[in-house]
Amino acid sequence: MTISRRGFLGTAIGAAGTGLIASCSERLPRFLVPYATPPDDAVPGIARMYRTVCRECSAGCGATARVREGRVVKLEGSSDHPVSRGALCPRGQSAIESLYSPERLGAPRNATAELGWDAAEHALAAGIGAALAAQKLVVVLTRPEQGSVGTLFRTWLTALGQAPAQVVTFDAMDRPWLRDGALRAFGVTTLPRLDLPAAKLLLSIGDDLVEDGSPVESARGLATLRATGGRFVYVGPRMSLTAAAADEWLSTEPGTEIFLVLGLARQVLEHTHEQAGLAAGTLEARLAPYDLATVAARTKLAPAAIARLAKQLVDARPSLCIGPGRAVAGSNASELAEAVAVLNAVAGNLGRTLHGAAPSDAPWDAPAMSLAELARRANAGEVGALIVHHANPHGYGPAFAGLAHAVERVPFVAAFVDQLDDTARHAHLVLPDHHFLESWSDVTPRAGVTGVQQPAMTPLLDTRAAADELVIVARTLGKTTGLPDGTLGEVVRAAFDAATIEHGGRFTEVAAAPLALAAGVLASAAASPVLRGPSDGFPLIVAPTLRHLDGLPPRSELLQELPDPLTSYAWTGWVELHPTTADALDVETGDMLALASPAGRTELPVHVSARVRAGMVAVPVGHAVALLDDQSPGLGFSTRVTATRTGARVKPPHVRGGALQHGRKLARNVRRSLPQLPKTPVLPSMYPPVEHPVHRWGLAVDLDRCNGCGACVTACYVENNLPIVGAEQVELGRTMNWLDIQTFNETGAAGPEVSFLPLMCQHCTNAPCESVCPTEATYHTEDGLNAQVYARCIGTRYCENNCPYDVRRFNFFDWRHDAREKLGLNPDVTVRQRGVTEKCTMCIQRIRGAEEQAKVDGRPVRDGDIVTACGATCPAQAITFGDLKDPTSAISKLAADGRAYRLLEELNTQPGVVYLARRRDQVDE
Repeated sequence: MTISRRGFLGTAIGAAGTGLIASCSERLPRFLVPYATPPDDAVPGIARMYRTVCRECSAGCGATARVREGRVVKLEGSSDHPVSRGALCPRGQSAIESLYSPERLGAPRNATAELGWDAAEHALAAGIGAALAAQKLVVVLTRPEQGSVGTLFRTWLTALGQAPAQVVTFDAMDRPWLRDGALRAFGVTTLPRLDLPAAKLLLSIGDDLVEDGSPVESARGLATLRATGGRFVYVGPRMSLTAAAADEWLSTEPGTEIFLVLGLARQVLEHTHEQAGLAAGTLEARLAPYDLATVAARTKLAPAAIARLAKQLVDARPSLCIGPGRAVAGSNASELAEAVAVLNAVAGNLGRTLHGAAPSDAPWDAPAMSLAELARRANAGEVGALIVHHANPHGYGPAFAGLAHAVERVPFVAAFVDQLDDTARHAHLVLPDHHFLESWSDVTPRAGVTGVQQPAMTPLLDTRAAADELVIVARTLGKTTGLPDGTLGEVVRAAFDAATIEHGGRFTEVAAAPLALAAGVLASAAASPVLRGPSDGFPLIVAPTLRHLDGLPPRSELLQELPDPLTSYAWTGWVELHPTTADALDVETGDMLALASPAGRTELPVHVSARVRAGMVAVPVGHAVALLDDQSPGLGFSTRVTATRTGARVKPPHVRGGALQHGRKLARNVRRSLPQLPKTPVLPSMYPPVEHPVHRWGLAVDLDRCNGCGACVTACYVENNLPIVGAEQVELGRTMNWLDIQTFNETGAAGPEVSFLPLMCQHCTNAPCESVCPTEATYHTEDGLNAQVYARCIGTRYCENNCPYDVRRFNFFDWRHDAREKLGLNPDVTVRQRGVTEKCTMCIQRIRGAEEQAKVDGRPVRDGDIVTACGATCPAQAITFGDLKDPTSAISKLAADGRAYRLLEELNTQPGVVYLARRRDQVDE
């Protein structure tokens, strides 16, 4: 029997650690695991995967939790779930941080002290019992709960003798105007289902689908549309992250989008004569006022541009118009949504790219108390007890001030939260709820899609499930009719068999309901939105971002350190101004600007950019809530603000990288009509040939799919234990991210353009870093990686100075982790120390793990066995890992594409990372 040096040392160490006689037996343990009583299904060093559902926003993405020795260390998307399809957004990737956050609550508390659970349950029962005795309402204010939890809340209220409609959904980022528009246009209460990949032309009316709603599913659909040759046109006052992915950006006069949509509908109807169920001539009569000249005058768009867009909608069938989004959703948002539906109808999109949705069990589908009614009845003294479940109206300041004030008038408020928030601070009783990775539930984001949320680990702290606590209280009060005998977990497990739970849920195809325009559609004339605030103020654009999916600045330090894709700012908000607007205010980037509206005031640093329309100000939604009141239909386009220079100046934390390419053609473009780059000649090399006998691992990044969302960056942080350095160190340029999104803002043939370039270690064959390291801490592996031996590194930083791609990071400090935060570290990746240089490893731990598994299975590594963290989470499927030596691999086919190129090819470093140029309508030569 032969044994390798590594195998012999492993066996010897294992034998010594267990007190056994040294032997070559392969049955000896290689690791010592501190289990007093080890679980039967636990294999030391081998991860277990649990399917669950991400609850970081209301999209309901399926997730897969990777568990090592009983603790969750990473989240991936669930490949079987129709919403996520294996991907997660940055918010979902950062959920590990909230699981192990030092801010998590571990015990119940009242206004003065912590309580035991017995005392807390007694106080909860007393508060609810007092409300019932006084014959007042008991209300549950909760986040969107489209599944068993929401059903149990309604059953619980019924058992108490209350109306099930008293389960009230609080979602600050809800877009009620879309449902109102569907009701006005089609007479339905459920949102129609969009089929983005089926469209040949996508027209967005201010709908930032990559940053709002269901960002993972939308990003995948948009990337597929572009990959299959579809065009994307964005209409809105600001070039958002979604607009940056568009082929064309049309900036209209604020508030005139409804006239553009109706004008397009008239133009299209003249060609198609599609009445979509109405009597002949009805739509012609109602669209008659919106002729080309009138629409051009109102929108400030050229008549030729409007006519050209209308012709594209006619020629590229099926098409799809979506929106309105938050940036343009004013007081006429419902009417604008109705106009969008009419445009889809006359363009022939009903039943092709816009499908009627079957009714689902979403809270808004059943009769329920509205937020306004809850506030009214609470102010009137009709509400005796309020159960707040992961809802935080106080956190949004004036935007939900009326509701927050009403909550404070309720005699008894109990809040179930995992971290203390603004509303919980005003509650009489705070009860710590499980994290979603520790609890059972199920989520139905739409009909036919029900994901099972199963716990991936035992609760970290002394927390209890909110639903179980409410059932216990009902039993104490003697009101149990209809309630389950067991826990919520038992209810969920009884509703789904083991195979369904393992699969992640129940997913079925639901027949689409037919759509037809209602008889009263467009009965009223179009009107511009009414903006509150000073008439000489600037219209405020509320800009959704992936960091603010709940409408608030993130608590997560990882999300705060994640730079905004468009500005590269981290740890701060900003106010975006057009250069002419900035000149009028006599400010420049970095100046502090005070914004004031009838609702409130805030101060933010200026960011000057041509990506926003002149005469307007744009603020990320998490920082805009201070300027919005509760009179608007949602966090949308509702107010004007005054802008005053404060005289202060700051340097916002900004990640490394420049906004210009300086002619280097790093993020390259090709014509859509001729997607080919000129071939680069093979250059002679002074290096000896490097052989890769078996594999040559590499990455391919398709810039045509990439939308710059940063999910890959966040996944890299979590997978590879990258430290969070804080705002001060970011400002000093000491970020530790192995992967970053370089954003280039330039003026192209059709106006402002934004190009995104995911940049990581290029794993060069002729690597300049390797030849200068005095300790050989960096070296070339036989499978093509630029490896880094941390134990050898002495911190000379020669490798960093000699890297032309600027992708190495130096540890200036020993970055500290809280004792609880350490539980979330990936045990497969070394935590680096002060004085060590580090960089992307192409997730070497995943490569070696797949190779070991293939060896156990007695087969070679197959294409697709290895997926890097960045590639696994990418919603747009823009990153592909594989073997460049295998001509049949997916990456080899991408590397042979006419759009393929490598960065700085003139240096002849021969990188292992291949980029595919983005397709554009026009390209500057």
